[in-house]
Amino acid sequence: MGVRAANQLGRIADGDTQRLPLTRRELLAYLPAVTSLRGGQSAAVPFERIDTHTHIHRNAPVLFDALEKRQWRCLSICVSRAIGDEQSDLEEMIRGSAEAHRVTRGRVAWATAFDARGFETREFADHAIAGVRRSFDQGAIAVKVWKNIGMGIRSKSGEYLLPDNPALTPVFDAIEKADKTLIAHLAEPDGAWLPLDNNNPEISYYSRHPEWHMYGRPGVPAKEAILAARDRILQRHSKLRVVGCHLGSDEEHWDPLGTRLDSYPVFAGDWAARPRDFVRGDHERARQFLMKHQNRVLYATDFTLPSGDDAAAARELQEAHDRDWNFFASRETLNYGNRQVQGLGLPDQVLRKIFRDNAIRWLPGIAGA
Repeated sequence: MGVRAANQLGRIADGDTQRLPLTRRELLAYLPAVTSLRGGQSAAVPFERIDTHTHIHRNAPVLFDALEKRQWRCLSICVSRAIGDEQSDLEEMIRGSAEAHRVTRGRVAWATAFDARGFETREFADHAIAGVRRSFDQGAIAVKVWKNIGMGIRSKSGEYLLPDNPALTPVFDAIEKADKTLIAHLAEPDGAWLPLDNNNPEISYYSRHPEWHMYGRPGVPAKEAILAARDRILQRHSKLRVVGCHLGSDEEHWDPLGTRLDSYPVFAGDWAARPRDFVRGDHERARQFLMKHQNRVLYATDFTLPSGDDAAAARELQEAHDRDWNFFASRETLNYGNRQVQGLGLPDQVLRKIFRDNAIRWLPGIAGA
């Protein structure tokens, strides 16, 4: 969904690589990077991992030290969230993310964004392109578009701006020409278009964020209309890498997601804030899906660094990383949130792709120079 507070992270998390010569258990005796399963078991981590979806927009030395110590890299994503005449905080995010990238010597990579609200003005495309190019000069490796495109920004006549609107095409062309990646959080879980009652699994989020609850609003595009508009971008831009956030907003529909991955070779998905769908779904089906699409799924959390206690934030991110790794790496029964679940036990080479290699492929520059 949207950028959420770090203290809700527990809910949020509410060329092919060759097989390693050693198993995880064999590596356990040799590697310092080990995470503990609740219940006393352990899963070794034989490579540096990458979290491809975080929001870290300021200097945080304690957090950065923790990332280095535990052999994690991450991508800090800027978001243009404003709708209507709201004040934008995008420039502040850009400055903070660029600084985090600088002080961590690239351990925190970053993605920029642009404000699409002026899409009907003559100078819109030139202004947006100039902004993303300035970010590229400061080391940004990607550009994000957010759900306010399709669900919030409207024309003067009242129509919603869809992602395939011709006004946005020159910006996508510039991103493609620069060989950068487009990160796309477009649409939302199905609950955004359902009545807000106890049958809606997203009642908690949309009760707190009614601006993104689309049910009953006149003129609102259907979810599938927004995703179809995104798919037209994939058709038109054959060399533009696109990472769909939150499993491309198909988190509840793995078969359509699989069809889209099969149909569009430039499309991949991160699972930021969506391990919950693997946890509470059919585990064998989840495992089969990840095995089949192992080259097209990227590990991510959607962690947001708040103001305040950076040490607590670092511990919370570590817990999310450990919880997710243990679920996907182990076949043991473990605690995930408030559930006792069996881990998926993905093979070593698949774990390496999802937790590292796919990030490097789909987000060039995320692992540094």
